[in-house]
Amino acid sequence: MNNRFKILFTIFSLISIQTWAQFTANAGLNANLCPGGSVILGGFPAATGGLPPYTYSWSPNWYLSSTTSPNPTSTSPSWVEYTLTVTDDTGAVVTDKVIVDMSYQNKTDAGRDTSICENSTAVLGNILNINSPGITYSWVPAATLNDPNAPRPIASPGLTSTTYTVTINATGCPPKIDQVTVSVIPTPPVNAGNDTTIMEGENVTLNGSGATYYYWAPINSLTYPNTAHPDAEPVVTTTYTVTGTDPTYKCYNSDTVRITVIKSDEIVIYNTITPNGDGNNDVWYMGNIMKYPNNVLELYNRYGKLVYRVSPYLNDFGGTVSGQELPAATYFYELNLGDGFGKKHGTLTIVR
Repeated sequence: MNNRFKILFTIFSLISIQTWAQFTANAGLNANLCPGGSVILGGFPAATGGLPPYTYSWSPNWYLSSTTSPNPTSTSPSWVEYTLTVTDDTGAVVTDKVIVDMSYQNKTDAGRDTSICENSTAVLGNILNINSPGITYSWVPAATLNDPNAPRPIASPGLTSTTYTVTINATGCPPKIDQVTVSVIPTPPVNAGNDTTIMEGENVTLNGSGATYYYWAPINSLTYPNTAHPDAEPVVTTTYTVTGTDPTYKCYNSDTVRITVIKSDEIVIYNTITPNGDGNNDVWYMGNIMKYPNNVLELYNRYGKLVYRVSPYLNDFGGTVSGQELPAATYFYELNLGDGFGKKHGTLTIVR
């Protein structure tokens, strides 16, 4: 074989080998990253076959050290699928994919800070904390936990706000340490005030304290039952219960007060009204007036002119007569109780 033939044979052989060698891309093995970890993408080599030299393109470009290197570094903190596109010197194109996910340790933590009432419980850890092979949990302080090695233990800190620390170990990763604080809200020192005795027909202001929001019951004889100081007008001896909450509405406490009512037929007449529509003292109240169904009420201005007359009076006068508001002033009244029970005289002041 002459030299010329040998050279032609060699060239033909090389062309044949390069023509028939399969052109492939190798994006590397799927990887799970530890918190703060990284991984080198692409095989070694990242491309074979075809006709070198190769050009490389990675997408998407998220958290990559390079998009044109055969072996870039990814620091992705979450799941992502990368596509490697390789082009050889003839323009042929091949692709391959690789998935980078985070170690399950990335999904775990101590949970969100929370607040509870005294002697209540709280579940620690987020909902993704699970028992899984290769991952363990260790919580401290352990004394107030039902299980210090559970993914989501139950904390019972009693009266003391407590910060819990969890160490999460996962195979192949350094320990992950996180904290959560359980704040204990003090029970509001709710007080309903002192027991009181009144005559039937009188009203009394209750004196709640120690809370931010209040609710009194029973409400049928109360004005403003959702305030600290409602007016009570019981017709029989009544025990009122106040429930008060802290500013968060989470924690509450209760107390009671007894209003003893002494039976009486005496008319109790209050001499001032403030008809401003706030629901407090808007109408002229007369205790026990309902016991005198044949009463007659007359109201006179300072000049002696009759401005209002009604029979019977039913605790419904709000300073308006025939749709017209009476001016703010002091008026004089005569109340005939009827049926021979006599008359009452006095003044009523309207404040606007």
